[in-house]
Amino acid sequence: MFDYFQLMNHVDEWIIFDKIQFIDKGWINRNRILHTNPEKDWQFITIPLSKRGQFDYINEISIIQNQKWNETIMGKLTTYRKAPYYRETKDFVYECLFDSTESLTETLEKTLIKTAKHLGIETPTTVQSRQDWQLPAITHPGQWALEISKLKKASKYINLYGGSNIFQQKEFDAAGIELQFLKPKFQPYTQYRKCFIEGLSILDVLMWNDKNSIREMLKNDFSLLNKEQVENE
Repeated sequence: MFDYFQLMNHVDEWIIFDKIQFIDKGWINRNRILHTNPEKDWQFITIPLSKRGQFDYINEISIIQNQKWNETIMGKLTTYRKAPYYRETKDFVYECLFDSTESLTETLEKTLIKTAKHLGIETPTTVQSRQDWQLPAITHPGQWALEISKLKKASKYINLYGGSNIFQQKEFDAAGIELQFLKPKFQPYTQYRKCFIEGLSILDVLMWNDKNSIREMLKNDFSLLNKEQVENE
């Protein structure tokens, strides 16, 4: 999703939060691109995962290596063959997918860093599971970000707009940490469809837009809101 990269471009440090329970049918190992059939909106591209337990952490999960999943994804990208930046984006995706490892975390990390670099984003990344962080007991989901922010001595924590409900303002106030939420301002661009289809992978943005335009979108096409503003919308 493009808003993740807007957020990554805006912050001082990006935490790859992988020592938490994997959620089925989420966005960790799949995303959406335009459907090959122009009468349909979108289709999934998915990284197949090995058998796992119900409560396995993301960093404990492996990718199935004996399936040609990367070739399947490359095949689905032909839906963009008429897009102006198809060839260069296809080559970039190939570089990402065929540099994968058995580890889901490592593959996600590599792909994220390559994509950020491709977009001109220089924000440093930290993988949570590789840190020896001694955090107190977490009693609700919003406390992960709070405790990591306290450990990092951060003055501000920013999350995406859609996740505001899990955070308790009073906890951040007590810690002296400003809490903000990034809300994207989606500007439709040409997709050669009857109407603009939003909420797709960053690949869709790369297929239809030049890099200078994308960098402007990363810097300008969003607003930052506090929790009260989010709740009043």
